[in-house]
Order: sequence, then C-alpha cells, then structure tokens
Amino acid sequence: MSGTAASTERTSSAPLFEHRATTVVRSISAFGIMPAMVVAIVLAIVVHPLVGLAGVVVVALGWAFVVHLRARSALDRLVASLGAVPLTPEHAARWENVVDGLGVTSGVHDVELLVIDAEGANALAAASEDRRVIVVSSPLIEELPLIELEGVAANLLGRLKDGSARYGTVVQGLLGPFLEPVEPAGRLLADGLGEQWALHTDLAAVEITRYPPGLAAALEHMERFGSSVAGVEPSTAHLWVAPIEADGVGVAPAVADTAMQALSYRAAVLREL
Repeated sequence: MSGTAASTERTSSAPLFEHRATTVVRSISAFGIMPAMVVAIVLAIVVHPLVGLAGVVVVALGWAFVVHLRARSALDRLVASLGAVPLTPEHAARWENVVDGLGVTSGVHDVELLVIDAEGANALAAASEDRRVIVVSSPLIEELPLIELEGVAANLLGRLKDGSARYGTVVQGLLGPFLEPVEPAGRLLADGLGEQWALHTDLAAVEITRYPPGLAAALEHMERFGSSVAGVEPSTAHLWVAPIEADGVGVAPAVADTAMQALSYRAAVLREL
C-alpha cells in the first residue's frame, strides 16, 4: 500500500469508526422494543389496551435514554474502574513531552494523560465525544527508553485519531459484561475493529514516527517485562496496547484474535518494514 493510499485509508477510518459507534448505540436502543412489547401485552391484558400502548412508549423511551446515558458516561466509568489519576511530577515531564511532540505530528491535541499503578508495562487509549484519554502504567514510562515511548505514544494517538478508541470505549461501556459470555457481543466488537486490528494500530503508529524499529523494540520490551494489569476488567482488553493477561482469560475469543495478537509477531512484522 502506498503512503498516500495508507494515509487516505486512515483519514477515512475516523468517520467510519464514529459511524460504527453511533450504529451500536442506535441498535441497542432499538432492542428496547422487545421488553417494551412484553410490558405492553401484559398491561393490555391485565389493565387496558390503551395502557398497554402507553407502556410500549414509556419502556422503549426509557430504555433508549439509559442506553444513551451509559454510552455518554462510558469513558468516565472506565477511568474510575481503573483507578487512574493525573500524572505526578516525577512521571510527567518525559511522557508529556513525547505525547505533545507527536500530537503536533499526528494532529491529535488536548489529550488527558493519566497513570495507574501496575506490575506490567502497558497503556490504553479511550475516548468520548468530547474527551480523549491516555492511561499508562507506571512501569511503562519508567522502564522504556525515549525512542520506545515514542512508538507506544504514536500507537495510542493513532487510535484516538482514527476513532477506534471511541468505538472501543462505547462498546465496552454498553456491552462489557456480555463481551466474553455472549459470543455475538464479542463478535460485534471484533468485526467493528477489523481483522488483525492490533497490527493495523502498529502500522498507523509508524506512519506518525516514521521509525518502525522504535515501536518494535517497545513491544519486545513490554513482552520481556510483562504487560499484565491485574484487577482490570477483561472487557477492556481491546483498549490496551499489549495483552493485559498472558492467557487471555475472560476475553472474548473473537476480540482476542484481532486485538491481542502476540507482541513478538507484531514486532516481527514491524522489523520487516
């Protein structure tokens, strides 16, 4: 794929992922007609047909309101569940400089930078309509050298730029508990992200840095050090740069296939560029 074609594809993917996020919200909202019909039938039989009709409207609208409310609050709930906090002074300078510098290159600005305590080296990007967030673990910004941090930052900024971070945040916020046990839910998320999505985020990152070995070294470093993040919901696995659990327990198989590809494989692909 030529540089121009690749750039055009990524530019066009932003509205594509935005459309997919909107479609998911609308589809789940429309699903509310099913419980509404059940309520309507019961009320029509027990009380009066007109009461049943009113029940359809009330339940369907109530369902849609809750769905839209949960979609809008998905990012806030995610950040709260991670226990993420603003960067402390000892963490801030180097990582902020990396993100700010690549933000100019990528065109992604006003990103909120947060940190969590974890044993593994990992990071995620998440977004809402009006807020962009990058969460890193302390070991990631303490262990990785500058050139590797740039690769990871570019990967995260690429997810924010193309809209996939927001899509993944919305789906996780609406379907989180169902992604692993309910196969169609996991398949919906995986299909929306696309085949070998993790690898595509790496390729988008090197479009920003123009230096594939940097991200390749970062992925290898994260694999050696370990990327596990204990205590986080498996339903967030697709939002992280690296696998949050080595064995993928609790992650929908379809999601694992596209978003949790082996770091060694992803690094090998980058080293062939």
